[in-house]
Amino acid sequence: MLGSPFMEELDMPTRKKFLENVSITEVADAAGVSIQTVSNVLNAPEKVTEKTLLKVMKVIEHLGYTPNSAARSLRSAKSSSIAVRIDSSASSGPLKGLYAGFIQDEFVFQLTKVSEIRGIKVISYTADSHESEIEKLRTLLKSKEVDGLILSSTVDIDPRLDLVTLHQIPFITFGRPWGAKNLYSTKHPWVDVDGSFGTSLATNMFLDKKITNIGFIGWVFPKHKDPDPQSVNEDRYLGWRNTMQSQIKLIKTSPLESRAVFGNESVEDGRRAMRELHKKFPEVQAVVCASDSLALGALLESKNIGIRELLVSGFDNNPVSQEFGFTSLDQNLRQVAKSSFEVLMGEEGNQIRRIDFANESTNAHVLLRPALIAR
Repeated sequence: MLGSPFMEELDMPTRKKFLENVSITEVADAAGVSIQTVSNVLNAPEKVTEKTLLKVMKVIEHLGYTPNSAARSLRSAKSSSIAVRIDSSASSGPLKGLYAGFIQDEFVFQLTKVSEIRGIKVISYTADSHESEIEKLRTLLKSKEVDGLILSSTVDIDPRLDLVTLHQIPFITFGRPWGAKNLYSTKHPWVDVDGSFGTSLATNMFLDKKITNIGFIGWVFPKHKDPDPQSVNEDRYLGWRNTMQSQIKLIKTSPLESRAVFGNESVEDGRRAMRELHKKFPEVQAVVCASDSLALGALLESKNIGIRELLVSGFDNNPVSQEFGFTSLDQNLRQVAKSSFEVLMGEEGNQIRRIDFANESTNAHVLLRPALIAR
């Protein structure tokens, strides 16, 4: 039906209308190849011979198709898209606070920017609970709308991981699976930001200024016997603690236990923590905080409790830290997004596939360092 004589007999308006309705099956028939071969020509030309490549491309050109428009017709077979969850700023959890949705919003924004370069479509979804997210993911996976997933806030026992494993869909998580027996399992690829390194940077910045009375304000985390951190909370705390422990003389003058306060996440929690810290450690001159919300609370409360000039550092470098002019740690979400795609797809190309990390000598884990934005 799509042979050259037939097409040449049509006037341009009729031919254009005809081409807009032609299916990829008919394109494959006209070239005398399978649909998968056409897909390979457009998306993975290295998989076909040069002779086949030239033949199929000649047919595509003759029919007036471009590779991109033909590829869109193949979306039912290969969507070249990835799904990511968007969190509400009103969501609960350890990161709830002022501008709580900033990190996730910025991450999705950077993912979208990188995806445009890589030729990947980002599909966002929302969920009010773990149960609703499972249902959203199940619907997406059954519909074959996505080729891969980027998950966040993962832990060792995570039903979402069971679901993606069942469907054998490529995935990566933004964040380590805290609590897992093997954080570096090739079955669980991830990209994360080194919180411990970040709070260590902030602590050393104060020490370099000859400030030794440095406190810490963070989130509560469960006690355990494992030498390695088991949560974001603990990871950021240990950066401060380990740096301070290296200063033996400082510990002798004031025990570290009196220099740290733990609670929840909000500006008001930061205020309460600052009052408690000052009561336990009245000589405090600087505070390393696990978030910008806590840092802002500590900074505001310092005036009420009579501290003339308190230096604080936060984490995330969100608009709060910029507006109030205190030091913070930037997670470099552009690089997080870029690295997420590189783990899923390699350094170039627009195809997402299942990667055998154990046998392909490909890194399944990327730990990035945050940047200290001193103010």
